[in-house]
Amino acid sequence: MARKKSVADVAEKAVKKSHPLTVILAVLFLLIGAAGGAFVYSRLTDGDKLELAGERVVYLQVGQAYEEPGYEAVYFGKDAADKVVLSGDTVDTSKEGIYQIVYKVDGLFRDDFQRVRAVIVGNPQGLEDFLAAFEGGNE
Repeated sequence: MARKKSVADVAEKAVKKSHPLTVILAVLFLLIGAAGGAFVYSRLTDGDKLELAGERVVYLQVGQAYEEPGYEAVYFGKDAADKVVLSGDTVDTSKEGIYQIVYKVDGLFRDDFQRVRAVIVGNPQGLEDFLAAFEGGNE
């Protein structure tokens, strides 16, 4: 009964038959291709950003209307503002409070496309501690 050759057996036999220079060149081309791909990707995404317009911390008096200052999103050199999803708190200016609005670009490869804006209404309790933590964190 003939023994079936596994893929590993066939691959091992092919590698043994390969000239050492062929194997070295194949590995070299693989490394050059990977480095080239990484370079091209980094150049294409060099200008990618999600930036908040206006201030990162907005201060309002109780009863004062909140107007969204906006944002700018760029991905692969194109406007991606339509991909920004706002979540977090709903700003209620009728009462004191600390509200956080999260801006996130969904569906893109990079995971650092998120920003947070704080809206401070009045002088709520714990404001100093919040600001120390919020302003000390990354954007």
